[in-house]
Amino acid sequence: MSSQEFDRPPAEAGFPSGVRVPAIAVLTVLALLAVFCTFRLGGQPDASETRVVAPSQQWFADILARSVGESVNDAVGDLATAVKLYGSEPGRGPEHAIEYFARTSSHTRGLAVLDRPSGRLLAAAGEPVAIESVAVGDVGKTTARVVVDRQGGAWTVTADVLPGGDQLIVVSTKLAVSTDNPGTVLLSTMDGELVRLRPGERDDDELVRQAASAAADGTSGYVVGAAGQGTIPIVAYAPVTTGAAKTKLGVSVLLAGSVPAVENTRLEGVLVPTVTLLGVMLLVLLLLGGALIRPVRQLRANALAIASGRLDTPVGTYRISEMNRIATALERCRRTLAGESPAAPPRRRRFSARTAVVLATVVVLVWSGAVMLTLGRQEVQVPKQAVQITQSLANTTAAAVQGSLQQGVTDLKAFATRIVSADSAQLRPALAELAFRHPRYRSVYVVDLSGNVEARAGRAPLRQDGRPPREHGLHQQNTVGRVPVVYASAPLAGGRHVLIGELDVVKLSAVVRKPGGVGRLVDAGLRTVAATVGFRAHEKITAEPLSRNVSNALRGEPEPTVEQVDGRMSVIASAPIRGSRLTSELQWAIVIQQPVSELPLPGNDIRRNAWLASLVAAVAALGLLGWHLLVLVLPLRRVAANADRLAEGDISTVIYPQRPDEIGTIARCLELCRQAIDKKGS
Repeated sequence: MSSQEFDRPPAEAGFPSGVRVPAIAVLTVLALLAVFCTFRLGGQPDASETRVVAPSQQWFADILARSVGESVNDAVGDLATAVKLYGSEPGRGPEHAIEYFARTSSHTRGLAVLDRPSGRLLAAAGEPVAIESVAVGDVGKTTARVVVDRQGGAWTVTADVLPGGDQLIVVSTKLAVSTDNPGTVLLSTMDGELVRLRPGERDDDELVRQAASAAADGTSGYVVGAAGQGTIPIVAYAPVTTGAAKTKLGVSVLLAGSVPAVENTRLEGVLVPTVTLLGVMLLVLLLLGGALIRPVRQLRANALAIASGRLDTPVGTYRISEMNRIATALERCRRTLAGESPAAPPRRRRFSARTAVVLATVVVLVWSGAVMLTLGRQEVQVPKQAVQITQSLANTTAAAVQGSLQQGVTDLKAFATRIVSADSAQLRPALAELAFRHPRYRSVYVVDLSGNVEARAGRAPLRQDGRPPREHGLHQQNTVGRVPVVYASAPLAGGRHVLIGELDVVKLSAVVRKPGGVGRLVDAGLRTVAATVGFRAHEKITAEPLSRNVSNALRGEPEPTVEQVDGRMSVIASAPIRGSRLTSELQWAIVIQQPVSELPLPGNDIRRNAWLASLVAAVAALGLLGWHLLVLVLPLRRVAANADRLAEGDISTVIYPQRPDEIGTIARCLELCRQAIDKKGS
């Protein structure tokens, strides 16, 4: 055999070839995973109170801002509807307009009639009206502005053009801003002016100014301050938007609160995954390196030596079956070429290379499954404050629904007081304006005492024909059917007609909406009236924890709790729709079901990160198995089969190298040995 065959090692391709590449890639992934586990599973600051309270404060601010916007819209709608009805009245002097609007607008605090061309005040009544806030020349339809002062006052100033076009009616109403919220409520204007709606309260002025500056951009969010005096200040902000007014009010709602500061704690036992993963990496390295990579490279060195003519060193034995078979063939070739007896010592069958790869894969999969079954399924502790906040969400939502329902009746009452004639031709334009300005109604119409519709606006009525209620109030007509029918009623002057406004269930669902989880509006029979997600009308709550919680709330004993609902741990809270004389007939309640897994808690982060780590480890294990089978085990088994034929004396079958790596080099060396033996024999 010529010693010139392999004066220099044959060229071998790099990545992704090479017996070391798969192991290096998998170990690199596992090392990065260990770093991930160290930082994401190795214990995190327990900031659960801040992370739960801050988004909730923002949601409270959003609700409050929507409530303020709806208050402005209602003021705009009331004025626009009143102007429509005023158009049918004779005699339109300034004093007559003041008398009419004062009589038909119960919430009005001040009235003014202006000359449209000059802006001159023609008549006024009630409290002074901030007429300087009205751009007289720009008023072509109903407009609104929010006016605030430093004493904590806030008013909606609404203006519209009176019939004839040469006079403006300006109405000032108290802005409805609920201060029944968990925190200090402030209003912020575009120029940075702040108004505290509860004077005397103290808060973090610097943080409030920071929130006001952010709110000036027209976005919502929250800012968190530094811990001090045992609390962490939080200020949430949301812009006040309007629908029917179609104007930018330039006012934002700020909600300042705080959360108790707690010392950072670390979750115990979560370093175990990192430590065990390091052990897994060591075991994988021993299995792949000690049983496969190093033996293959040693066998390659032996094969190169024999193919290069260095025949003085015997080929040793190997623990892996495939490599041991190749070594047997190489040793036989060495002895034959060296002129020694071709008989090789017997070789025992060893473990397969596939066994080592499978064992390494199983080790990684066991770690993956252990992480999933421990940290991935651990019970998350819900702090008491998170439970109380869910109850506050229920209370605030119930108050918002109560306000929307109450306003629905108030709108109809105000409309009814303005009607001087039940003539359908005169009523239709005003009803159309009422339906347009107040989208909470799907349909508004006037019926006689027999229930016959005489004038209508909006969609077709769902209320069944029959005698209408003879008093103001809210009513739920059905408890079965495709759509819940809820309507407000207001008798007209004379008692011979009744104004009906059917509430839009979709709009009610929008009021019930909340961040995450499921919010439901249910009646006294625990049947669903509206919900934040898809629901079937009048579907009854059957889950025992939910029904018990709602029943307690309807009895006036709300009790937020954490229980399992449909296989998921959830925070449950309910609040009744507080009855007034107009809404007590409904006996509705809000129930909120917040899955614990959706709360921003460190325990949930640990679980999600554990799922991610487990998934990455499982993918790495499958990659380890597949890659090693393709680039190491299967090629090695093919070379071993060729080596068996050569060891048995078959020197006529050509051995083709199939891969440009270490195993391919071994195959080329076997082929050179076969050729040398063939030449020597001939």
